Amino acid sequence: MSNHSKARRQSLMMAFCGMAAGLSLVIMLMGGLIPIATYAVPMLCGLLLLPILLEFGKTAAWTTFFAVAALALMLDFDREAAFFYLFIGYYPIVKWQFDKIKSKGLRLLVKALLFAVSMGVMYALLYLFFPALAVLQDFEEMGMILSILFLLAYVFCMLLYDHLLVGCVMIYANRIRPKLKFLK
Repeated sequence: MSNHSKARRQSLMMAFCGMAAGLSLVIMLMGGLIPIATYAVPMLCGLLLLPILLEFGKTAAWTTFFAVAALALMLDFDREAAFFYLFIGYYPIVKWQFDKIKSKGLRLLVKALLFAVSMGVMYALLYLFFPALAVLQDFEEMGMILSILFLLAYVFCMLLYDHLLVGCVMIYANRIRPKLKFLK
């Protein structure tokens, strides 16, 4: 590969990742307008990491993820959504490593544990650093049983998200990627 084509590829990667990061931040900002979007928006932003992962690799995807996470936290969008993105938005990058686990039961268990532990750590840190945050008071009011049901519903939704990622990769590879002539 010549120096010119390396520089072109590097510029293309930076522009592509920058556009995905900008779009993620706009989506994160809009998510603050709808309360239920706190959980959906970070998952949607995670989907934007898939084309970066497929076209430019893990390093570019991780760099984009950390840029979006840092900016979302600094720009003070919905703090809970920004933390949620920080603690689970990377999942589309690491999902494929978990899929290499041969036993389906063990694979599901490991994924469920990742989701549950990440949420637990996230809310523990939110409680530690932002004790006045209203969502934490909501959990206290819900009580232990409803909080556990909420966690189980979250893990179930994340397992559905995990399944959705495979379809998204197929749609991107078969329908969107062929139309992106500038990537060739």
